[in-house]
Amino acid sequence: MSLLIKNATIHPVTSKEFIGDLLIDHGKIIDRSHKIYVQADEIIDATGMHCYPGMVEEHCHIGVHGEKTNQTSDSDTNEWSEPITPQVRALDGIKPFDPGFKEAIGAGVTTLNIYPGSANPMGGIGVALKNDLSVTFEKRIIKEESGFKMAMGENPKRAHSENGKKILTRMATAEKIRSAFRKALDYDKKDEKPYDMQCEAILKVLKGELQAHVHAHQADDMMTVFRIFDEFGIKPSFEHTTEGHLIADELAKRDIKVAVGPMFTARYKMEVNRRTLKTPGILQKAGVKCITLITDHPVIPINNLPIQAALACKNGLSEDEALRAITINPAVNLALDNRIGSLDIDKDADVILTDRELLDPTHRVLYTIVNGKIAYSLKEEGLIL
Repeated sequence: MSLLIKNATIHPVTSKEFIGDLLIDHGKIIDRSHKIYVQADEIIDATGMHCYPGMVEEHCHIGVHGEKTNQTSDSDTNEWSEPITPQVRALDGIKPFDPGFKEAIGAGVTTLNIYPGSANPMGGIGVALKNDLSVTFEKRIIKEESGFKMAMGENPKRAHSENGKKILTRMATAEKIRSAFRKALDYDKKDEKPYDMQCEAILKVLKGELQAHVHAHQADDMMTVFRIFDEFGIKPSFEHTTEGHLIADELAKRDIKVAVGPMFTARYKMEVNRRTLKTPGILQKAGVKCITLITDHPVIPINNLPIQAALACKNGLSEDEALRAITINPAVNLALDNRIGSLDIDKDADVILTDRELLDPTHRVLYTIVNGKIAYSLKEEGLIL
């Protein structure tokens, strides 16, 4: 099945925008040029439209955490039974028909990375999905183990201070992580041993096979993570990074990938008191190379992903980097940039067409295309409510 998009303002993200055509065949981008003269099974006249790669949400909980946050029946985000649960997988808790998936399609988000929650120092393994609702759930999986979720700060203290009083301080959170790392290394040294699913999961991080993505708002928590990870010769990436602007030079020096957000919730807990929309711009100015913006859906609804980029741009992030922060940068952060995140030839044909520029908060998504198929059309489906 071939699809030709004609006369659009094309924003490849990895190169300069231009007015022209985009040719898709068998789910891949096979050509982009000022003019393409071929026959196609379907043609979209995109005159006056803007063409972007589908957005990539690097950190959300769609499918494992519904919007009825006070109902345990609608939340499978955190395994509260123990502080150290590296062996659990978000994949096994996802509800494939969660309405958040359709909301994401209507907003132009074509890839979703879904993590376990942040109640545990080691919370489990994430999964990356292509947001293609026309295929069975298993066929939507593009990376079964997309990252190893860890957490610092208030959440582990809150979750486990009453659960057998296993964590009362940040010191205890650090100890739990160190002890789990050392236990896994000791396990690995044994020639004969019973299979330990926890240790096997942790060893993937220690051997560089799986990236640790650490929930950390405060600068002191991020520095503690550096202290621990340096002991074991590994490098973290950070989720939320609320006080990243306070240690921007350190993040740049260490070449750390950061995900910033959600950026416009209330300051509902102490560790987000210093949250500012200026953080992404400060990080860019300091030389941080890979800045991603995240919604943490349902903390803020996923359709606010490009709005966050616009607000970050308003507060110091360059326009080019704001677009990269919701497309190619999260793809890089997930090691999926060979497939998604830009309109480059041979990449997956995940494309959105908008009626005005994506960083204009009044834009509307007219078409969302996933794997070369039209997954959403505003004309046919109307506004997502």
